[in-house]
Amino acid sequence: MIEQSARLSGTGLSRSERAQLVTVARRFYLDDVSKVDLAKELGLSRFKVARLLERARETGIVTITIHDEGTVDQQLSAELAAHLGLDEVLVVEATGDGPAVRRSVGSAAADLLSDTLHAGDVLGLAWGRTLTAMTESLASLPPVIVVQLTGAVGSDLTESPVEVVRRASQRAGGSARAIFAPLLVENAETAAALRRQPDVAQALQLLDEVTVAVVAVGSWDPPISQLREVMRPDDRAVLAERGVQAEVAGILLDADGQLVGQDFAERCLSISADQLRMVPRVVAVAGGAAKTAAVLAVARSGLVTSLVTDRALAEAALAEPPVDPHPHTRRSS
Repeated sequence: MIEQSARLSGTGLSRSERAQLVTVARRFYLDDVSKVDLAKELGLSRFKVARLLERARETGIVTITIHDEGTVDQQLSAELAAHLGLDEVLVVEATGDGPAVRRSVGSAAADLLSDTLHAGDVLGLAWGRTLTAMTESLASLPPVIVVQLTGAVGSDLTESPVEVVRRASQRAGGSARAIFAPLLVENAETAAALRRQPDVAQALQLLDEVTVAVVAVGSWDPPISQLREVMRPDDRAVLAERGVQAEVAGILLDADGQLVGQDFAERCLSISADQLRMVPRVVAVAGGAAKTAAVLAVARSGLVTSLVTDRALAEAALAEPPVDPHPHTRRSS
């Protein structure tokens, strides 16, 4: 009865047993005493010490946490690349809420750019919260020209493509071309007039020379898209009826990766689908399982060659049928 009352709730251990496990665990894990020395110190056999350490883990006295945040899973990356038909995929470990995942994925994309860009490249950047996190993580870049792929979206300067381009160009020590105009305007005539403005025209002319582009992936179903957020309700309704599933750099796609809303594209100041398809390397950056359908649509479109993402999205994508590229999505050589 005395022994039973002394047992700690939920562990099946008496206070003396728990104290022994704590002592053994502290000496082994924190004080770095070997099992052999610990056995001599406590007058136990080495096998008894090993059993006590195992028991400490079983009862939760000892828990082990592996800090793998941001680590690239090479095997999962290769599996997802084959599944999506992409040249290059990085899958990183990421936990926590949306901002935490964006930081992990953005940091991996920053490392990828730092490791693979070459002097003289023309780097095209779109916008998005994950790209903002990416440029915040950039330590350095080789001398490259940085060009904005789209006009601005919304009024938050910290997440605008202008700010993304500015940060990247600072790390590269090269030149930058920004588009000081909105991505989406009221009509095609206004867009055409803005394209004729000298500063806008100079930036748009560079789009044909982009060698590496980095784009975020916006999802329309579920709605996780900054572009969708700033559109008029009637525009959103019309495009939703046409089956928009995803967008990259203002380019709208349905679930099969087909272009949607060509009339809408005429109102946008951005790189075109044909231009993006001509860029040798296009890196999509997106995290979170909620964007799985959007990433699959982008992969089917043939607009991107690479993807940086997290484990949650990777595992969700692998649970879907593999991407089978259609002739209309093949990239231009």
